Amino acid sequence: MKLNKSVINFAWLFISSIAIKGLGILRESIIAYMIGNTIEFATFNTLRSIVDFFLAFVIGVPVIESILVPKYAGLYLRNTSINFQPIWNQTLQYSKYLFLISCVLLFFVSYFKSDIYDWDLAVWVLLFASYLAINLSNSILFSLQKTIGNFQNYSTQSFINAVITLIIIFLLIGQIGLKSILVASVLGILFSNYLLKKSLNQNFSKVEPQTKDNLIKLKDINFYRLITVNHAIFIGFTGRLLISFENDFQINYYQYSFIIISSFMLMIVSNIASIILYKSSVSDSSSFTKTIFLTFLIALSANLVLYFFGNYIISILYERGKFTQQDTRSVFEFLKIFLIPYTFFSITQVMIQPFLKVGPGDNTRINRVIKKIGQLIFISIAISLSVGFAISNYKTAVEVLLYTSSLSILLYLLLNLKRLKHTNLNKHIV
Repeated sequence: MKLNKSVINFAWLFISSIAIKGLGILRESIIAYMIGNTIEFATFNTLRSIVDFFLAFVIGVPVIESILVPKYAGLYLRNTSINFQPIWNQTLQYSKYLFLISCVLLFFVSYFKSDIYDWDLAVWVLLFASYLAINLSNSILFSLQKTIGNFQNYSTQSFINAVITLIIIFLLIGQIGLKSILVASVLGILFSNYLLKKSLNQNFSKVEPQTKDNLIKLKDINFYRLITVNHAIFIGFTGRLLISFENDFQINYYQYSFIIISSFMLMIVSNIASIILYKSSVSDSSSFTKTIFLTFLIALSANLVLYFFGNYIISILYERGKFTQQDTRSVFEFLKIFLIPYTFFSITQVMIQPFLKVGPGDNTRINRVIKKIGQLIFISIAISLSVGFAISNYKTAVEVLLYTSSLSILLYLLLNLKRLKHTNLNKHIV
């Protein structure tokens, strides 16, 4: 039996995303073994938090994809070929500006955060800035691949990038320490860019006249939608920035625990929920309710596994070399903070789906819901910042952020799902 192309694409994305997350955990295990938990690593993670935030919500694939796919998908359907050269020229220009801006920002942050001022810190900043600049072109190329329907190519290159990064870190971390993470990331992205551009070469032409109609414009970015669609990751990254105000090892423990929670509660649970949701999309609205309930059961099961066996899981993944038993206990304390909020986030990641596919006449309600969720997130951030500054305890502030955001989004979505007419729910479900 010949499988439908959309089913193959979905399966390919699902398998590759799980594999990439597994490689990410293995990478962190190697870092834990060789680096452990140091002030130097805390400074590194602070800079990495800023870079990751930029990647996820400023120049990352979700942001660029939300701009380019709507612009180019229609053109691709109407034309046998599209010239991507204008957008590529714009990307190279923006990459230069991004490198300079990120250098200034990261040097500014490192000046206030670090007590270590040496060549290593300067090299970190330059490599982080290079990684950001190169990632912009990577996000563009990935998004263009999706535009013309090359989902398998997209997944394959993401996996290859993760493998190359892991191998280079494994080979170099003993010689050059934390710089190996950045060197590996830069080389992995460069190789990925080479393969992606090579597969799109037929769509690049310097001879054809260039048009500005399909270039990236600020007005094309719907920040509320980006934050709402990726709210669980956004809150996680914001929490990491918040914990960086602590002048000790807390950000390291946060990083190690967030890798685990994002793998269990976001990647595995969300992908299983997506399969259920995909199968239920041809049913009535009661199937969607069942999907939410099943997602809750899956998330609760993962939650219980992490609560009762989290210590053992952390020990197996990290506790060797320079990562001590005390580090395991500290990471587990952070992990427990994530459990309940990310159980809620696993459910809201599914509940948000009806509001991402709009039908005629529904745009006003959908946009209002998406904007309101974005506002709830910013209110939660403001509350948590106030708590952190007031009591000078940013671990507590992170707890406030996680609980206020997850509960408010869950309650708001429950309220608005009830308002959606059952007859209209079906056409919204992905």
